[in-house]
Amino acid sequence: MNDDIILRVENLGKCFKIYDNPWNRAREWLSISKRSYHQPYWSIKDISFEVRRGDFIGIIGENGAGKSTLLKIITGVLRSTEGTYELNGKVLSLLELGTDFNPELSGRANAIYSAELLGFPEGYVQERMEEIAQFSELEEFFDRPMKLYSSGMKIRLAFSLFAFLESDILILDEVLAVGDIFFKQKCYQLLEELIAKKTTIILVTHELGAVQQYCQEVLLLHQGKKIYQGLPKEGIWQFHQLKHGFIQKKSLGIKTDTSSQKSSLPSFNSSDNFSWPNDEFFIPVDFPDASYAQLTRYAMCNSKGEPTLNFLQGEESYIYCEFLIKQDIGVPIVGVSITNKYNVIIHNKTSFQHKINVPSQVNKGDCIRFSRHITLSIEPNEYVLNIAFGTMSKDDYASLNVVLKDEFISHLQVGDVYDGIVAFNLLHRYSYDEHSHFGICNLLGDCQIQVKPNKQKI
Repeated sequence: MNDDIILRVENLGKCFKIYDNPWNRAREWLSISKRSYHQPYWSIKDISFEVRRGDFIGIIGENGAGKSTLLKIITGVLRSTEGTYELNGKVLSLLELGTDFNPELSGRANAIYSAELLGFPEGYVQERMEEIAQFSELEEFFDRPMKLYSSGMKIRLAFSLFAFLESDILILDEVLAVGDIFFKQKCYQLLEELIAKKTTIILVTHELGAVQQYCQEVLLLHQGKKIYQGLPKEGIWQFHQLKHGFIQKKSLGIKTDTSSQKSSLPSFNSSDNFSWPNDEFFIPVDFPDASYAQLTRYAMCNSKGEPTLNFLQGEESYIYCEFLIKQDIGVPIVGVSITNKYNVIIHNKTSFQHKINVPSQVNKGDCIRFSRHITLSIEPNEYVLNIAFGTMSKDDYASLNVVLKDEFISHLQVGDVYDGIVAFNLLHRYSYDEHSHFGICNLLGDCQIQVKPNKQKI
């Protein structure tokens, strides 16, 4: 096999025997005439493809399409009924790691034990143990028996372990569906690092966003057969055509307000025309190592002034932050960014770009209150809110009217960055006239259609 080809699969198939009852299995074993008492079920059939070194391949399809069966054959867990496959390098799969765990041993002991089973030298994992423990976020459970772990915790440990094991090809089966959005962001960050190292990755997932974001090529399986191989965008489109024929509208039982979504900011308890929520709406935070401004509390509300972390697409959100100033500074500048689970910045904007009235200086010990209104015209998904605080001299702030990003950053003193303040959810609207857009974000504008009658007589 060509050194550039790391995996070649040719006409691979796996047939399972389905028996109506256990007695038929025994009858078939004991039958002198070799009579068949089973029904054949082909989980996969005639699957062929090649993976080149450094490729990132996605395998998608509905449940039961044969994705996991294909992976189990490639990793040696199952034997194929027909066809062949060739591997040119060391394979590491999360499925393989998870099956090696001993429930009586701790996470730490299992990490050592699994690495040794996979052929890594003694001491290899021990040198990386603290990094593995920190990445897994299992905390005290890392040193407790795995029989106390949930299924998600086991996958966390396995993912954290293989993150620090070297291999030629990584095979991932639905691992990115585990954990909260913060853990997913770490996993996607790891994938980006592996991509940069030209690691070959095969990803089986229902996270179609991840497929489109990272994969160079996609295989679409349906009822055990490969029906498409090529660009992720086309493969995802064909997947939806197979699954629905068209994207169906499904009600989640969410009651929506049919009145206009654009409403003025609620008054709350206001002072000097600056609207601010009641104290009980805020969530306190502790960041003692801040250099310029210590974030002490925040709140996130909807257009009715209610604290919430769940919004409908297109709804108004209101973000409130309070900072304790740690030293004398110039003009305060606060930035708000929103990232998705792939660590992609969906939105990033500072108070400077809003052209608001600002103080020319702030003294140590003062309190700064910051509010931001955002219309959430973005794709329904789970997102993370991030806050940054910086300062700029009065003269620089006054001179920067129209400014490029690099010039702005060169004048800005970034003091404190608060990543991952909170995760919030954006839910679908399933009424046709309320669904504002498809894709990541809504771009303001309008359109027209005109019909010009054909005046030519027939």
